[in-house]
Formats: sequence, C-alpha cells, structure tokens
Amino acid sequence: MKIFKLPIFILIIYFSDINYSYSQEQAKVDSLRNILSHTIADSTRVNTLAKLAWYYSNENPDSAIIFAESALELAIKSGYKKGEATAYFYCGLAQRYAGNLTEAITSYQNGLELSAVLKDTFRLVQCLNNIGIIYDDRGDYDRALSYYLKSLKMKELINDSLGIASSLNNVALIYEMQKNHIKALEYYDRSLNIVIDLGHKKGEALLLSNIGLIYHDKQEFDKALEYFNRSLNISKEINNKTRISYAYMNIGIIYYYENKYDSALFYYDKSIFLQKQVDDKFNLSTSYRYKGETYLAKRKFSKALIFLNQSMDLAKVVGANGHLRESYLLLSKTYAAVNDSQSAYKNHKLYTAIKDSMFNEQSTRSMQEMQTKYESEKKEKEIEMLTKDNELQALKTSQQESQIKKQRYLMLGIVFILVLAISLIYIVYSQFRFKKLANYELEFKNDMLKMINHDLDRKNRNIAESINYAQRIQETIMPTQNHLTKIFPESFIYYKAKDVVSGDFPWLMQIDKYIFTAAIDCTGHGIPGAMMSMIGYFLLNDIVGDRKIHNPAIILEELHNGIKQTLKQDENLESNDGLDIAFCTINKEEREVQYAGAHRPLIWLHQGKIEEIRGDRLPIGGLQYSNRGKEIKFTNHKLKLNKGDSIYFYSDGLTDQIGGPKGRKFQNKQVQEIILSNQDKSMDELKDVFNDQFIKWMGSEKQLDDVIMMGIKV
Repeated sequence: MKIFKLPIFILIIYFSDINYSYSQEQAKVDSLRNILSHTIADSTRVNTLAKLAWYYSNENPDSAIIFAESALELAIKSGYKKGEATAYFYCGLAQRYAGNLTEAITSYQNGLELSAVLKDTFRLVQCLNNIGIIYDDRGDYDRALSYYLKSLKMKELINDSLGIASSLNNVALIYEMQKNHIKALEYYDRSLNIVIDLGHKKGEALLLSNIGLIYHDKQEFDKALEYFNRSLNISKEINNKTRISYAYMNIGIIYYYENKYDSALFYYDKSIFLQKQVDDKFNLSTSYRYKGETYLAKRKFSKALIFLNQSMDLAKVVGANGHLRESYLLLSKTYAAVNDSQSAYKNHKLYTAIKDSMFNEQSTRSMQEMQTKYESEKKEKEIEMLTKDNELQALKTSQQESQIKKQRYLMLGIVFILVLAISLIYIVYSQFRFKKLANYELEFKNDMLKMINHDLDRKNRNIAESINYAQRIQETIMPTQNHLTKIFPESFIYYKAKDVVSGDFPWLMQIDKYIFTAAIDCTGHGIPGAMMSMIGYFLLNDIVGDRKIHNPAIILEELHNGIKQTLKQDENLESNDGLDIAFCTINKEEREVQYAGAHRPLIWLHQGKIEEIRGDRLPIGGLQYSNRGKEIKFTNHKLKLNKGDSIYFYSDGLTDQIGGPKGRKFQNKQVQEIILSNQDKSMDELKDVFNDQFIKWMGSEKQLDDVIMMGIKV
C-alpha cells in the first residue's frame, strides 16, 4: 500500500486560500468577457485574455490555449512587452494542462527570457518554478531541482516570504523523491517556519502532512502519525474538507502498516464520507481501494471484493489508469485467496494489460531513440568505408600519373608563391589602413563617451539633489523622537532607511486625552516608498484629525478606501500598491489601548511576559480582496495596561533582514527575546540594543528594506 501524497505546489499561487464555487468562477469569467467586449485599449485586452486563459487552464485547456495565444498575438502586434511575457507564461500553463510538455517548456523559456530583459522578477520566478514542475512531472529530478533552486534564490532576493515557502516545499519534494530524507526534512522545516510566521494555516497543514510522509518512508510511524494529526487539526480549523480527507486517509494507512486494521477502516470511512460530500471521485477511488486491501489483510474476502470493485468502477469513470491497475492487481489476489482461479487470472491479465499500456509510450519513445541512434551509426560506418575505398582508388591513380604530375606541381608551386607574395603585400597594406581608420573611430567614440559621462554626472547630481530635498521634506513633516518623548517620556523610535528616503514612517497625533500612533510600512522603498508614505501620512491626518474617527479598525478601513481612490485602483487592474500598518489609540490616563493591524503585530510586555497580538492578514490598498468580492473588515483589539507595561510595533524590514551565522531572517521570535531579556533597561537603552543587534545580525549582508520600530512604556 502506498501512502497518499499531497500534490506539489504549482502554478501562480502556491498556498492559495481561494476556493471559488462554480458560480463565483463563472461570474468572474463573465465579468472578464464583458471587459473584453467593451475595452479598446490593447494592454487591457491582453491582460484580460491572459486571465481568461488562467481560468480555463484546468477545466478546459484547449480553450485556455486559444485565449493565451490570442493574448500573445495581440501583445506582439501592439508592442506590449510586459503583456507578451505574461502571454508566454499562460501559453505554457495551458500547454502543460493539455499535456503538451515540450511546447509548454518552449513558452516558459520565451517568457523567462523576456521577463529577464524587462526585469519583471515576479513573472521570471513563475516561469522558473513552472519549468521545474514540468521536469518534475517527467521524472528529471536534477533539472527540476536546478530550476526550483533558481526560483528560490530570486524569491529570497525580493523577500517574497510566501513564494520562498513554496519553493522550499518544492525542493524538499525533489529530495524526497531521491530518498534524501535529511535534506527533505531540512527544507520542509524551513518552509514550515515561514508559513507559521505568516499565519498561513492551509500551507501549514500541507507541510505538516508532507513531513509526515517522510517519517512514513523512514518507517517511523509514531512520528508520522503525530504530524498527520497536527495537519488534521489545522485542516479542521480552516474547514478544508479536501485536506481533512487527505489527513484521514494517511492516518488510516499508518494504522494499516501497524496492523491495526479496525482503526485503519475507521479513518478510511471518515475520509470516504468527506470525499462523497465534495464529489472527489478520484480520491474516493483510492479510499475504496485502501479499504478493500485492508479487508483482504483481515481475510474478509467478500467485503474486500465489494470495495475493490467500487474502486475499479470509479477509476474507470475518472480515467485513473494507475488506480485501475492497482485495483485489478488486488482483485486478482483476492480471487486467488478464495480459490477462484479463473477470476484471479482474468483480473491479473487486465492488470498486466494496463501496466503494459502505461509503459508502452515510454518504451516506444526509447525504441525510436535507439533506432535513430542505430541508423546514424550505421550511416557513419558506410560513409567511412566509402571514404577508404575512394582513398585506395585515388592511391592507384596517383601512382600511375605520378610522373606527369611532378612537372605540373612544379609550375603550380611557382605560381602559388607569386600569388602568395602579392596577397601578403595586399593584406599588410589593408591592415595598415584598417588600423588607421579604427584609431580615428576609437578617438571619436572616446570623445562621445566623455560627453555622455559628463551629461550622466550632471543628471546624477540633479537626481541626488532632488532626493536630498525630498528627504528634508519627509523629515520636516514626520514626527520625531522629541514629539513622542513629550507625550511618553519612556519611549523610542528606531528608524533605519535603506535608501536616502524611506517608505517606512512613524505617525503621531494627540486629540484631547487620546494619543494616536502608528508604524507604517509602504510598498517598496526609496522614492516610490516615500511617495506612498506621503499619501498615507495625509490620509491619516484627514481620517483622524479632520473626520474625527478614533476606532483603529475603522481608521484602517477608511485608509484602505482612501488609498484605492487616490491611486485609482478600481480603474487600474494591475495596481497593488498599498501599505502594512500597526495602529494604536491610547488613553494615557486610563492606560487603555485599542489596536488594529494590517499584516503587522503588536507586542505587549505585560507583568514580565510577552504577548503577541497579530494583526489581520488583510491589505491596505490594492485589489487582492476586492477582485474576489471580499469586504475589508479589520479587528479592533482592546488592552488594559498596568503601570510599567510596554507596547512595541514595527515593520517587516526588521524581521525579514537576512544575516546571522546561518544566513537566516531576524524573525519575530528574536525581537521578542530581546524585549524580554532587556525589560529592566530604559527605552533609550533598549533602542540602542536593537540597533546593535540589527547591525551585528546584518554583518556583511546588504540591508534589504526600510526599518521602523516604536516602543512605548506607560
């Protein structure tokens, strides 16, 4: 019996929590078709055709190919290079689902090359990953691993945490296929740590199950059972019936291997119940087969025949030849056990036929390659023999005419020497002229380069002056340590920009007895991040100061809407710019704190213990949720602080910094340990500790992102 393996991460979204119903998907397709019929702009039409190709790729790959190729043709015709790279990717996706793996690789390679030219890292990573998947499908694990590692490296460069977790899982699966359990567990653990930090339950459930598979292969069944149960609990928590059924099936198999057949049957029945609910015929066929095999082990042959026949019937319906082959083999064994040799022979013959047919395509291809190689070698030998015959014939002829040719060769030699001498003279003269012209051209190019360099220096100075001026403006309007200290004497702002200007910034406002403060991390860094920071700053001033909204959750919802309106994101389907934020409303007199967060946590040091209050995994700005019909609603947390308690919030530039002895991220756990171990120090001293630890951790590595951290003690 084979353990049930969860699928590899594929396509565009690797840990996606999206579970569209049919009606939702159809509504989205209808919406895209409506856009297509009413839009004139070529770029919008290209992007819409590409999205249609994505929606159709799984269910109807032939239609997906038509949409993707139409997008490619229009992108090339209109000169829309980014759309061309996108179209190549979706051509590869559709071809892969259609089973045209060679064509899929060609499309992905074209998309890869164009994405590299355009410096489109997101699309480049997608192409790398999906080429790796195709080689994985083919069983070419070395090539698959090479592409997965390239994809992983690119994701690490752009700090794509979810993408890094996905690639680590894919690499681990390759090592698992190669039976390198130590490396597989190393990469699974790294991926698991990331998804736990991100709070991504679906990815956590999948990785726990995959780790369980490793321990099953190692025949450490207790350990495997531990991980399958952890995966089951998380799958129940997020109510993912498909993954719950996977977990039940794998737990049943462990009990089968431990000869606990009744327990195995109990979990198979639970898996079957869920698979019927979600109409998962493919895996229902597997569960019936496992159940039949368990009854065979219990020597309850009549029940074994019932479930094995059900498995066989479903396998025929869904076209699962692998399942059908295994069912025929088990039926053959069962009939043999009850001395029905005729039925045993019949089913074993069917098993052999399917096994041979599945092997036939590969065998035919191998034979064709061998035949081609044989024919090529045969032709080379024939040519070699003909050459030798011609040489022998030429030797005989030369001996007969040797005398006549001596005089002819003498005359030809003299003529050749004269021609050679004239040619040498001409070559020397030509090289002299060419060298002279080349020197003139080189002098001209050097002069042009000096002019260009001078112009570039001037432009660089202008750009540097503009950036420095932008820095002065940003520093003038943003709150400083002095502003915060006047309100909270025991507090700090730790700010470390990656570039001259920053996308991370603190925000502070006092109205009556309430103090409003936030740490904000805008999309990007440098000039783009700084521009986003100005938008966020003035929107918060309007929401809190002018409109008098004081509830943090509502403030974040209004901020989300304000950014969408400012950036016109409902019109621009490709705009996903926004920000992450931790926002607090503090009643200093009552020591009451209200907190809401978007992707950022609040750390509370309370009575000598650390408590992390996680923000919502919802966006501020962008169309990620509005495109899916989801309403943005944030959670408002209320805290009652004691005297001496402190709160901290910070951007992900702190925790995502690569460094340390093993080249890993700084991470939330390390932040909490620093706060806990230095709780007796003043806030100024704690700020210095964080700065020293961050610099030490970074070492020779480059700073990856802007950093902002705020700490307040009441």
